[in-house]
Amino acid sequence: KGRYMRGPWISGPPEMGLQSPLTPAQLYSAGVQAVNAICVQRHGAAFDQLPPAQAEALLHEVESGKLDASVPLRDWFNVIVYPLFVQGCFADPMYGGNHGKVFWKMLGYPGLPATHAQDIVRYRGKPYPGAAAPKSMLDFS
Repeated sequence: KGRYMRGPWISGPPEMGLQSPLTPAQLYSAGVQAVNAICVQRHGAAFDQLPPAQAEALLHEVESGKLDASVPLRDWFNVIVYPLFVQGCFADPMYGGNHGKVFWKMLGYPGLPATHAQDIVRYRGKPYPGAAAPKSMLDFS
């Protein structure tokens, strides 16, 4: 509901949003299939089997719009995949991402205690004492 799905499907400026006859879920799936097909064609292996350097190089090509596929891979990556990745990495682990709070630890984010405004001011630019063991909402329930 609330999504216009009657076309015409023309390319527009980013502020017009994603222009596609596919739902976001369909576009996500089609993009994964297209990237895997490119990987198999180029390297003989699916994306998840590529060495990290090759995988990263391919993602840079996707992100910059250098690859042609049956779906607009640049939009697929920049509008759907990357934002979901960021949300999954930095969300509270109770939602299923950020396992072991690894991204919080990497950044020195203490988790839920970061709601203390005075601590944010006091420790700006300095390591926060609680960041070594970040606290999730689950730690307080």
